[in-house]
Amino acid sequence: MEINLTPVVSRNEQVFKWNKDEIKSYFEAQLEKYKGLVVTEENYKEMVSAKNEIVKYRTTLDKFCKEKKRELKRPIELFEEEVNEVLKVVYDAEKPLAEQIKYFDEKEVQEKTETINKFIEKMVEKYYVRAEYAEQLQRDKRWLNKTAKMKDIETSIEGMMIEIAKRQQSDDDYKQILAEKEGMIEFVVDTCNQQYELATPITFNECWPVVKDMPLDQAREFINSKFAKRNEMEEAARASITNETVEIVETSEAKTSLTVTVYNLTEEDAKDLTDFLEMRGYKYKEV
Repeated sequence: MEINLTPVVSRNEQVFKWNKDEIKSYFEAQLEKYKGLVVTEENYKEMVSAKNEIVKYRTTLDKFCKEKKRELKRPIELFEEEVNEVLKVVYDAEKPLAEQIKYFDEKEVQEKTETINKFIEKMVEKYYVRAEYAEQLQRDKRWLNKTAKMKDIETSIEGMMIEIAKRQQSDDDYKQILAEKEGMIEFVVDTCNQQYELATPITFNECWPVVKDMPLDQAREFINSKFAKRNEMEEAARASITNETVEIVETSEAKTSLTVTVYNLTEEDAKDLTDFLEMRGYKYKEV
């Protein structure tokens, strides 16, 4: 639809002229006497007064400029107000249609999103992708554009899902290999512990973080070397203990004999007393 009536400016009064040249010549003539002045301690006060007189010229012109700018701006503001008044007529006609169109657009986006989600679920089942890997799918917000075709979207999703499935399989293979290798390393560590009979055995947890990514032959070599080194250290420690001279000094402790007579004991008290004396190693005689 063509708009047969276009806005035009029927009268343009935005022409502004002022006596610039006259003011400039006047300022130049009046300010000539201030050129070349030198401030000294003796004439400081007079120079401050001279500077204030010069400032009056500037403030006068600044005030004039601000006032005229406000005057010149007002017609533009009025013009914008009038345009907005006319635009309201357009908005009043546009808004109801825009809101209804927005409703259908959002409904279309929702339906398309559901269609995409169902296709993703289909691809997850087709390629046996687990949930934690399916979450790695990077959705493209351009899929929801009106111009985006569902066939192209499906091709893109399937391509990404294939790559995700490959990554999942690669991770599973690595975990399987790691589990098998873990069992082999446990066997190697147990065998070495039986062979060396160390006073301080080497555990699987000491070896596994270091050897888990090594080739199996290299891992065996590392573990055997670790056991051999610890065995050497223990043998050296035992040898140093064997070679030490231990001097045994016999000591004798003076003993004192003491006779104690206890009266009026019950049978139970007598048993407690004899038990105590025997426990401490004291000799006694019942009379």
